[in-house]
Amino acid sequence: MIQGNESQAIIIISNLLFSTISKERIIFDIILPTLNILNDMYNRGKISESEKILISTAAVDLVLMTKFVSTFDTPKLNASSIVVSGSEEANYFARIASVILYLIGWHSLYLGNVENKIDPFFDIDIQRLVIKKLRNMNGMSVVMIFSFDTNTLKFLSNTIKALRKKVENDLKITIFTNNDLLQESQGMDVDYCTTDLKALIDWAKQEYRSASS
Repeated sequence: MIQGNESQAIIIISNLLFSTISKERIIFDIILPTLNILNDMYNRGKISESEKILISTAAVDLVLMTKFVSTFDTPKLNASSIVVSGSEEANYFARIASVILYLIGWHSLYLGNVENKIDPFFDIDIQRLVIKKLRNMNGMSVVMIFSFDTNTLKFLSNTIKALRKKVENDLKITIFTNNDLLQESQGMDVDYCTTDLKALIDWAKQEYRSASS
């Protein structure tokens, strides 16, 4: 995929999807490492920004394939998530997280990148949506914020924290960000902060097990 041969990558992933390998493992062991290598190559000036966007988009398309060909025998859990991105760079990871949660049985909604939508009234808009989608859901609920921008992290975390008493079920809030903003995000009074997508999914699984026991 990094070499630009998208057709061959699609064939390989398609074959894996219909094998006995779990789709979650395909994402974590193949697609995510590809994105990490891609970001490293971009940071070292080995590829252009347009090449990075092209390959990243192709990688996310492959992730979506895992969702569309998934079987429906995965038990649906009493767990719901709304995944929202606050920066373009974090948007790829947000999309992938939403798919992984779906694959493991969560009711997962992907809101998209709201970076350019933020204005003095947008917080009310998001709050209405979250309340509408989560108020009557049983079990655990998580709003996952993905952003590499300080302002959107603050805006989104403050907006969602205001809903903790309005959503009847146990509302959790997480932040996925980069190393530069991790320490600052840890002071935003949310339930979990990380720069590692697998760690985020593992946290969600553990929280669900604890809530269900």
